[in-house]
Amino acid sequence: MAIGIRTKTLILLATAAILGGGLFLFEQQLPEPNGGDQAVKAPLFRFQEADVVALRIVAPQYTLNLKKQETGTWLIDREKDVPAEEGTVVFLLNLLATGQRDRSLDVPASRAADYGLSPPKATLDITLKEGSQHQLLLGNPTFDGLQLYAEIDPQPEPRDTMTVTLVPLDLQNAIERPLIEWERQPTPTPNPTNNP
Repeated sequence: MAIGIRTKTLILLATAAILGGGLFLFEQQLPEPNGGDQAVKAPLFRFQEADVVALRIVAPQYTLNLKKQETGTWLIDREKDVPAEEGTVVFLLNLLATGQRDRSLDVPASRAADYGLSPPKATLDITLKEGSQHQLLLGNPTFDGLQLYAEIDPQPEPRDTMTVTLVPLDLQNAIERPLIEWERQPTPTPNPTNNP
């Protein structure tokens, strides 16, 4: 029995080493941001915060539809609309409008799961006021834990290759937050006290 446990442990360790080595090799293939070619960071998207009128977030625990009102406030679109927490929405919009993509690499689409993109850890569908749409798929953190693997505006299936891009880790925090943080909480009203 002890031999069986050792064998399983060795298989698990070998698998972890192979996966870790594969990710390390992938990151070594990416051009250095300060390398000889002076890789320049590009914006995640080319729109302004004010251009966004709807967001659909598919996170691990929920799916959330947000829509912008003519007044500029945001609502969570449900059977009965609920006011959204403006600070949470603005934080995400700011990241989308000002965030930078670091490096990109075309890889076989069959390797999507290696980067946490099949299925993605979270999906964000963005609708702009002129009607165009964008999509952001978030995957696993990079080997060093400082960025995320992502796919920006993926090509439709079937496809042979995909473009994996490194994006800020803050996007994961902005999208995958507890549902209660998306809802505006009522302002507590002070209890009137009778002073003698």
